[in-house]
Amino acid sequence: MTGYLTYTFDWSVILKSLPFFERGITVTVRITVFSIIFSLVLGLIVALVRMTPGPIGMIGFAYVQVFRALSLYVYILFIYFGLAAVLHIDLDPFTAGIVSLTLLNSAYMAEIYRAAIQAIDPGQHEAARSLGLGGIGTFATVVFPQAWRIAIPSLVNQFTDIIKDSSVVALIGAPDLMYQTIERVSFYQRPFEFYTTVAAIYLVMVVIVAQLAARLEKRLQRHLA
Repeated sequence: MTGYLTYTFDWSVILKSLPFFERGITVTVRITVFSIIFSLVLGLIVALVRMTPGPIGMIGFAYVQVFRALSLYVYILFIYFGLAAVLHIDLDPFTAGIVSLTLLNSAYMAEIYRAAIQAIDPGQHEAARSLGLGGIGTFATVVFPQAWRIAIPSLVNQFTDIIKDSSVVALIGAPDLMYQTIERVSFYQRPFEFYTTVAAIYLVMVVIVAQLAARLEKRLQRHLA
């Protein structure tokens, strides 16, 4: 108890470590952006497979169930160490982190897409067909734009989850923001200052993404109303 009472704060170590934070933020942003893009694309593919009748639909169902069943912590260790040992795939920490985040979040996004697509009035499909649009044309020009607007709030939640979950890549040595923070804590022995700072940085990134998404949602509502 005495040790806590005599703890003296030294925020100057944060200023000394700014170059390390900048490197970590750069890596975190890159991992987050790539993971979001790949998750959006893969999630839509899985959703369409999931909605296909028969055995193909079961493949999509199995994908969603498997990749939502376990934690990112397990996936990233399995992909980085397990696949490397069994399949002799030499993934660097950066790539392994993106693959893990993509597999996990695409499963959640697939369900978001599926719910949004199924929320579209079936009459929209019939109206598009009556105008001579085929299945792909109907989906691309009528169904998906409306489903995208419905899905945005839930997708934004996944975007923020990806930002927060990206800190797990430090576990396998990816030099992201959390990895740089852990190293600085070890060097300076100042856990409170560094972990408080990194928490604030993650909070700012999440708020920025949420604000950008809110603006996008308003713009889509204006154009698709």
